[in-house]
Amino acid sequence: MTFKQSASPQVVGICTSQSLRRFDLQLLRSLSRQYEIAQWEYCQNPDEAIDLNTAIASLHEYLQTCKGSVHLVGHGIAGLVGWLYAKQYPEQVRSLTLLSVGVNLATSWHSHYYEQRQLIGCSRETMLMRTAFYLFGYRDREMLSWLANLLKQDLDNSLVPHSLYAPTYIAPTPIAVPMLVCGALDDYVIGGGGENAYQKWRLHLKDSDRLWLSNQGKHFFHYSQWQAVSNQIRSFWNSLALNHAISINQQIELRRNS
Repeated sequence: MTFKQSASPQVVGICTSQSLRRFDLQLLRSLSRQYEIAQWEYCQNPDEAIDLNTAIASLHEYLQTCKGSVHLVGHGIAGLVGWLYAKQYPEQVRSLTLLSVGVNLATSWHSHYYEQRQLIGCSRETMLMRTAFYLFGYRDREMLSWLANLLKQDLDNSLVPHSLYAPTYIAPTPIAVPMLVCGALDDYVIGGGGENAYQKWRLHLKDSDRLWLSNQGKHFFHYSQWQAVSNQIRSFWNSLALNHAISINQQIELRRNS
């Protein structure tokens, strides 16, 4: 599964995991039917320290080659990178869509995995199989084994600002960019699942922001529920375009009457 990447994108999907990027593609493919899309991927060098600032600088270098501001979309750690970038360079971002990102912006399946490693005494392989079940919900052992291998690759080779003894906490602060926050009610990574974990976002949302929750899909809900997520994202972007058009018309009318 793939989609045609645009050289002059309106939308940029942020990817911080080569092994898990496949779970973003169906959603991006759906959005590409209406918008010019590109996927920007950050590849962590095994010989370099984990540094979110390096990823932000790399993303900025790329977005400076784009014509105008773009809509950013990111899942998990990729969403965190998008939020940090939008906070630092709001003029480059038309909107930010966060998928499976909690009010602790650094919460990810990786932090959940390390928390469980401290609580439960079992092998790494067993914990990865257990984590794969909670992330996706599959019970077939062969499927869980395949997913656990992808998670292992992600854990070892991606931009992960966590370790067994050093969890990361990043609280949301106001950003100027319009924001859509999406999640699943059965996502056990974000606050153990349940609506209340995501409702905490309402304390941080502006009038132009939205919160939308899927009834199911777990942590990678944008993969299994891609059509519903795509509809919500396009609705959000359309509302921003409409509000922008109304604002321009109001400015024109004021000038005529002045």
